[in-house]
Amino acid sequence: MKKLIFGCALLMAGQAQAAWITVSGKVKDVNIYSSRDTILVTLDSVTSDINTSCSNKRTLAVSYNLPTERRNRMYSMLLSRQAAGKNVNLTYESTSCEPWDSNSSVYSRIVRMN
Repeated sequence: MKKLIFGCALLMAGQAQAAWITVSGKVKDVNIYSSRDTILVTLDSVTSDINTSCSNKRTLAVSYNLPTERRNRMYSMLLSRQAAGKNVNLTYESTSCEPWDSNSSVYSRIVRMN
């Protein structure tokens, strides 16, 4: 019985490893595609490494799963920061990846920006 409880506790602890990480830098590229609702963001001068389990370590994504209005606000903020040459803070979840084509874990998903 103790082993069962210990095993369950380990499984729950493993799932709790997700963390929100914030990177800051100037917006280098904002890419959109006519066939997708995902917005891709690359920072020029990142103040810390993008630590993620996703395959792309340089580009973050605004998810296509977000409501259109929310995606549009984030897109607008990214463009205005890029035009002004100001830094943006992007917060992403290190274990939550955005799919691209057949690969299910390409870009880290942005959860907050300021």
